[in-house]
Amino acid sequence: MTPTPPIPTIALSALHRRTIFAVGILLVVSGAGWLGCHFVLGGDPDFPDMPNPWEPLWLKVHGGIAMLGLLVIGSALPWHAWRAWHFHRNRLSGAFVAGVLVVLIGSAWGLYYLGSETLRPVLSWTHWIVGLAIVPLMWWHVIRGRRLRRPAGAPGRAAGGGIGTATGG
Repeated sequence: MTPTPPIPTIALSALHRRTIFAVGILLVVSGAGWLGCHFVLGGDPDFPDMPNPWEPLWLKVHGGIAMLGLLVIGSALPWHAWRAWHFHRNRLSGAFVAGVLVVLIGSAWGLYYLGSETLRPVLSWTHWIVGLAIVPLMWWHVIRGRRLRRPAGAPGRAAGGGIGTATGG
């Protein structure tokens, strides 16, 4: 009987993981800054059609950080996402994360480039609701991945199949 080869790791390095978390937190904070200015603070009551003067700055900051986010997402694809998919690891939450990122990127593109006043409210609401929803989704993805990579019998190990099995992820 031949021994089962070890399953290659798909875990991100500490630096890569911290970079993803830092960029993600900055995206959420800058997006929340815009939301706060737009919906909570509002503009000058004497000029109701004018946005809050801080809104453009928050959008510029958010857009700049989003460019870093695209780099970080792209850097995680070959080592982390594609390998995890190939080895059947954490597929469910990974697919949700990928889908949400596609919606965020698509809605951001639409907000910036389409310029349609008909689509703008739909794209805007979609973008900020999904942008806030990614926080618990990423938490679920990370926690699920950590549980699935623990050795069999370790405390906190998810019930069911093991890492790298069709039922494990």
